[in-house]
Amino acid sequence: MTGTRPVSAVPMGIIAGILAVAAGSFFDVRPPEAYGVCMACHARDLVNWTLNGVVRTHLDVAPASLFFPVLTPIGVLIGALIASKTSGEFRWQKPDSSVKAFLYGIFVMNFALLAGGCSIRLLLRTAAGEALGLIGFGGMVIGVVLGTFWLRWRATQ
Repeated sequence: MTGTRPVSAVPMGIIAGILAVAAGSFFDVRPPEAYGVCMACHARDLVNWTLNGVVRTHLDVAPASLFFPVLTPIGVLIGALIASKTSGEFRWQKPDSSVKAFLYGIFVMNFALLAGGCSIRLLLRTAAGEALGLIGFGGMVIGVVLGTFWLRWRATQ
């Protein structure tokens, strides 16, 4: 057919985002459901679900993980391993300090959960007009900017 143009991903993404926010507002979804892509929440629920089953605790899990946890963190790790192996980019790296790397991971996870989830969920919450989403997203932006300046400064030392 002549005269047709391929559809670009950017306008379609904008349209999909606007429609998603409109649908969330129309159906009164508060906070917006973004559980399907949240690495922080899925890891939390995986740990909590496992502890609930093994140690008989009563830790909270999301409704989607009540009967069986969402295994996104494990799937991402396995997928990254397969992708890096097949592309020839896999290599073991030992951090300068294992304790420091572990503590940084704890900080990132705790602050993500404190902010209400991962960056995608923060964006969805911000788009829905939620104050926590806006504060969390602002904090994430400030952290990225400060981290970038620190990395650039460290690279010149």
